Amino acid sequence: MRSSTLIVSYLWKDTWKRWCEQPGSPLARWFVTLLLVMVAAVILVAFQLLERSLRDRLERFGLNTLLVRQPVAPGSAEFILHGGGQDQLAVLTTSGEKLRLRQLFGRGQTELHENNLTVFTYSPDAIPMLARMLGADTPTICLSEHLPDKTMTRVRVGRHSVLAKVVRPQGWLQALSTEDTVLVPQGWLPDQEQMGWLDTTIYQRSETAPPMDQIISAVNILSSLNQHPQPQIQSAMPIVHELDELRSRQAQWRTGLAAILGIAVSLVYGAIAVLEFRQNLFVCALLRSFGAPSNFLYFRHWLENLLLANLAAGVAVLVLALVHRSLFSTLGFSSEVLDFNGGNPYLGSSVVSIFLWINVGALLSSIPVAFGLRQPVGEILN
Repeated sequence: MRSSTLIVSYLWKDTWKRWCEQPGSPLARWFVTLLLVMVAAVILVAFQLLERSLRDRLERFGLNTLLVRQPVAPGSAEFILHGGGQDQLAVLTTSGEKLRLRQLFGRGQTELHENNLTVFTYSPDAIPMLARMLGADTPTICLSEHLPDKTMTRVRVGRHSVLAKVVRPQGWLQALSTEDTVLVPQGWLPDQEQMGWLDTTIYQRSETAPPMDQIISAVNILSSLNQHPQPQIQSAMPIVHELDELRSRQAQWRTGLAAILGIAVSLVYGAIAVLEFRQNLFVCALLRSFGAPSNFLYFRHWLENLLLANLAAGVAVLVLALVHRSLFSTLGFSSEVLDFNGGNPYLGSSVVSIFLWINVGALLSSIPVAFGLRQPVGEILN
């Protein structure tokens, strides 16, 4: 036990002395690993942030939400100022909830913001679905993520000014618009309605309804049968397909980067290990002749590579975590996506796989040393 301790102590002192005399060797391995891990981590974390962004969009829009817009121009058969007119999508109520609105072409503005509100009007038939958001003082609703919640604000649309209650967009109504929205009773903005509108139907599919693809196909068929232009249809299906494609691409990149990391680390570390082993071949043979086990000499190289590789990877990940927000905000990611409340991407499986493969590379780089230690001591000393 005493001899093993002395051998380990000597090997550690010898390694430390070699690092001090030849700092280029550990620094080269450390710096190469640092750069490789940084590049790999940036790519993999960017994929995670893209996936989080898509999941946020999917959650906001709603997996079972469908938005159908049909332009209605003045003079057309559907241009009916008073009353909802014929509802071509009334059949959707048999398989879910539906809200029919009119999106006007004019923009609304509040006392604090200019021309930032999308304007919709609703008919009396929509009141039961909007009742929980309506206030006692006004039938106008302002859906906003920025204005103070449950307050009253004055909204100006063209020449008209209305008082609106500010509420947060919730549930499937979030799919109406990515901007702040105001809902006004029909007939309150006659000047704006005279210019036409987008007949907007927002539909929430029930769990027992047919698949969303079939519903979208049925909506298009209804428009064709009624000899109307194809409506503007917005659903979560493109986001779902994009998310699946992103996950597939992320898995491919993770595999490719893992192979590159493992091969690069094993080649760089292995080449340096061979050179150092040849330089210290006589000393290693002398230690073996004094009874030092070959396993000790091999593990010295292996642990040295593991220490340098993991230290470099840890520093790289730490630096990226510290500059995370400033780095990825320049790449166009929103502050909501960069927030760690949705999970720390540097503690995820992608970063863990980086550490796994650099350790595999460090292990592979020590194999040439294992073969070199099989050479008989007598041949080396002679």
